[in-house]
Amino acid sequence: MTKLYRSLRCFGVWFCGLALLSGHLSGHAQTISQVQQLVGRQGELEKLFGGQTPTLVTGEAFFEGAVDADAYIVGPGDRLSIVFWQPTFNEYPTLVNGDGDVVIPYVGVVHVADLTLRAAKEAISGEVSRTMRVGRVTVSLSEPRRFRVHVTGMVTVPGTYILSATSRVADAITLAGGLKRRPTFAVGDTTSEIEASQRGIELWDRSGERLGYADLLLFERCGRVAANPYLRDGETIYVPSPAEANRQVGVFGEIQRSGLYEWANGERLETILAVAGGLTMLADSSSIRIGGRDGSEIAVDLRGESGRAARMRDIRPGDRIYVGGSPDTSRLGSVTIRGEVARPGGYPIVEGETTLREVLLAAGGVLPTAEVNSARLIRSEVADPVERERDRVLAAALRFNQLPMLAADPQLAAEFSRWAYRTVVVDLTNASDETSAAAQIRLRDGDRLEVPQGPLGVRVIGSVNHAGEVEWQPGAKLAHYLSEAGGINRGGWKGTTLVLKARNGSLIRYQSSLAIDPGDVIFVPLKPQATTWTLIKDAVAVTAQVATVILIVQ
Repeated sequence: MTKLYRSLRCFGVWFCGLALLSGHLSGHAQTISQVQQLVGRQGELEKLFGGQTPTLVTGEAFFEGAVDADAYIVGPGDRLSIVFWQPTFNEYPTLVNGDGDVVIPYVGVVHVADLTLRAAKEAISGEVSRTMRVGRVTVSLSEPRRFRVHVTGMVTVPGTYILSATSRVADAITLAGGLKRRPTFAVGDTTSEIEASQRGIELWDRSGERLGYADLLLFERCGRVAANPYLRDGETIYVPSPAEANRQVGVFGEIQRSGLYEWANGERLETILAVAGGLTMLADSSSIRIGGRDGSEIAVDLRGESGRAARMRDIRPGDRIYVGGSPDTSRLGSVTIRGEVARPGGYPIVEGETTLREVLLAAGGVLPTAEVNSARLIRSEVADPVERERDRVLAAALRFNQLPMLAADPQLAAEFSRWAYRTVVVDLTNASDETSAAAQIRLRDGDRLEVPQGPLGVRVIGSVNHAGEVEWQPGAKLAHYLSEAGGINRGGWKGTTLVLKARNGSLIRYQSSLAIDPGDVIFVPLKPQATTWTLIKDAVAVTAQVATVILIVQ
């Protein structure tokens, strides 16, 4: 009995221990998440770990997308999968060992360390095919390796950390508690300032050679992923102190975040303007001055012919950049140009004064590939478009004595709204001339100009068999477009065909002398419907009128 009691007691203790261990494991992931949230708060870390940094290893690798085979460097610890497709399907998983080799049965040893993933695939496939003389072989990365990375310098908790090969510099610095900060006081509250370099973070390999630099400020503010590179095995990340005053660059004027910034290696005008938040709405990108420490001054025009070269201009430590403002502060409107122009994009305007010609000149003019007679100027909605549209349709119907037919046709009403109030077709032939059509069009805030490569089509709607858009043909007449639209149906009235001109929104009855331009709309109305009763009533009315005239004459 005593032995049985002892056995039961041991079993109970073992079972309780197993339950506690299970609960501990289930809460492990949550514990890691909580500890990660504490990284960056030095005081709490010291309380939890006695000043020693925790090395958080979850065993998971997170991807940003498909691995770039030309950028990923293979190393010890990578798990590869080799699939043989012929003569029989077989999958063989393998691991890159500490010597940087993969060992494949019946094939031998293939060295793959420090090769790109694509080069490693080719080396393995080539060796397998040469040795075994099999058919197609596929090599893929099944699990990226984990390795040690040393984070030193001005970080909260320097040390050695384990990360995966898909991690970047910012991940390692975050794991080390982030960049070092010092407490400050502002408006009665305690804040902190970064006292570490953000743009000159040094990256060193195992042999002590510098790999390059990381620019976390450029990465965080502008999303430049190249400024936050992937990590390498045994890499050392050194975060220096902030740059000295003579190693700073100043950006002032019409810039979003004017002030002094740390100079980065390989600094360009484009990158420092991006770090400073970009130009303001009132900035004049053709009026930028760069002052050197030696007293020299250079004028830069970002919108000139050499605008791209100007953006890539080198910036030296101590330079000061001044962004001028537009001399006309009323330039609060803007238009957008898309398509076949030299520099598509947004441009400031003075609403109601700036002409289309002026904006096209600022955009470098239209390209030779542009279809100049098919440019579309699209404007924002006007006030009460429904009321104005109804008035226009009614007026047009009265002019042609076809009020019931036109007022009730939804297709024609839609075309009126589309062309007369929102979209017009503009001929950009000789647009740079002061006498051109573009020089007569004054722009409004929100206008959008689209310059296509090919001509617009001609829309054929109404009483046709296949209403829709037909390809425009130079010099083609009405019969051509009606034929392309399947011809007129039984209810169509060809003699009263109307043309809605895309240039000015005017509605014109078709005549053989009328030219059909790109973007025009051809509308074939319905014939008036006459019933037997209507004919009888008309005959009786005419007879009555004739009798009345005869009586009067008598």
